[in-house]
Amino acid sequence: MRKLVILLILITLISQTQARPNGIDSSGNNGCVCHGAADDSTSVNLEGLPEIYNTSATYQLTLSIDSEVEANNPQGGFRIILSHGILSGEVVELDGGYTHNESTNNQRSWNLIWTPPESSDELVTFTVHANAVNGNDESTGDEWNSNSYAVPGPDYDGDIEKPNIDSSASSAQKIVAAIGLIAVISLVIIAVRD
Repeated sequence: MRKLVILLILITLISQTQARPNGIDSSGNNGCVCHGAADDSTSVNLEGLPEIYNTSATYQLTLSIDSEVEANNPQGGFRIILSHGILSGEVVELDGGYTHNESTNNQRSWNLIWTPPESSDELVTFTVHANAVNGNDESTGDEWNSNSYAVPGPDYDGDIEKPNIDSSASSAQKIVAAIGLIAVISLVIIAVRD
């Protein structure tokens, strides 16, 4: 009976890595790190941004993922961290950023609308993480990458620098992974001793 309980706990721990069809929250702010390291064979593009934004305009944007990952139907997801303004269209706001939802996770291209801030002296930055998914309901075989953009307002007078992208796991993600690994190893040792 004890081995059965340990086996059920192991299965529960292993199954914690799952698809996020309803989008990714702030745990995706450093990228899709649950799917391994960023992969340069996958590109993330946000098209339609102006060189300088107009406070009274809205901009039609297209976010696309170009990847060699094959699936029965194209599947993907994204997380966008935007410093100023509002995104709408095929996005939902979640935990301080924007992401796909269940009805738009079966594609690798999304139509977005960006409304810039009312202030004309801002530097607006976009950090975009996107994942090309193969549809096997696991984190294996997927590829992701990131890109960043900076768009100044007409009265912005500072340096125009894109955000640096840190695609490493956050401290919290590392701690959770370490605790999970220790728990799995402990349970395996207990099971072997019985």
